[in-house]
Amino acid sequence: MIKTITLALASAALFAAPAASAAERETRTTGVTHTDLDLTTEDGRAELDRRIESAAKNVCGMNERATGSNMTSREARTCYRDAKRQLDNHFAEIIDDQRRGG
Repeated sequence: MIKTITLALASAALFAAPAASAAERETRTTGVTHTDLDLTTEDGRAELDRRIESAAKNVCGMNERATGSNMTSREARTCYRDAKRQLDNHFAEIIDDQRRGG
């Protein structure tokens, strides 16, 4: 069985006005698979970091650009930072568990 951790971000605070109704809010999800990795090794943790980076960029639209601009929006950067932090915190627990033999 492949285990995937899913990150769901309610993007109301990220992409919509503060007064946006629930119907106007967008939720994006992504998954990070880790069961094929040995997180007790440096290589395994490095691969996990690459997967987390990619997932956070994907779910936050870091590669999406506004017409006429090559810059990433402030909302996307904030989303990315928050998503990365959530995933890093979650996987820190999994890594600690694997190191303890669990």
